[in-house]
Amino acid sequence: MEQNICHFIPFYKDIHSIHTINFVLETKPQQYERLKSESVYKMYYVCSGKGLIHTLGKITPLSQGDLFFTFPADSFAIESVENFTYMYISFVGLRGNMIMESLNINSNNFLFHQADEVQDFWKKGILASSKVMELISESVLLYTFSFLGNRLLPETNTPKQCNSVDLIKKYLDDHFTDHNFSLENMSKELSYNKKYISYIFKKHFRIGIVEHLNTVRVQNACTMIEQGFTSVTDIADRCGYSDAQYFSKIFKTKMGIVPSRYINNVQTKKK
Repeated sequence: MEQNICHFIPFYKDIHSIHTINFVLETKPQQYERLKSESVYKMYYVCSGKGLIHTLGKITPLSQGDLFFTFPADSFAIESVENFTYMYISFVGLRGNMIMESLNINSNNFLFHQADEVQDFWKKGILASSKVMELISESVLLYTFSFLGNRLLPETNTPKQCNSVDLIKKYLDDHFTDHNFSLENMSKELSYNKKYISYIFKKHFRIGIVEHLNTVRVQNACTMIEQGFTSVTDIADRCGYSDAQYFSKIFKTKMGIVPSRYINNVQTKKK
């Protein structure tokens, strides 16, 4: 594999799934000019050599066998140092958010060393027929998340706790767009104490329910914008916010820019 390879996957899935956008082998030397930001998540595997990833106020070395991630609206740049090649899969979707939250993958915890075990699967995947590229790219993504899960997640959950987490997660998946969502309502419908709901969710996913809810809603908003929605008020309403200004504040906190600017950026890229 000496030449660049880039596969694009058509978009048609609902927002609750994982949608892979492209699967790329990058072999050309990467020059650092300036930081950039994107509107998708990316999972990378370093195939060979040495490189650097530049983020705000930090430069992190990369080498063969490393897995790392970049995130929507986070500024970064990748630079080649020595014979540097890598593959990446870009993706969106609420399931991806949930997986990364459960594994505590974020802008402060984005690099994982010695992931050589996944290398063969990535290399076979990038060479697969375009007819099955959607299945292959999603399989590689989930396989790699599973690899990280085996490494990162402690085996401490009891069957009762797992059942509770499943019910809480399903409730959140079904009600994240509700304007009247509250822990009180969830507590009544699931017959769990509010404190127990908060405790078990944070223990399992390492994030509070409110923070998770805002993350899911903002990701939903980004997906809507990518699909052509342009009214901030309409997007806010469909994502569960009755106050468009409050939605804009949450969106800027998560994405680094206000939704109106994000909409303009997406529309400009499509022209």
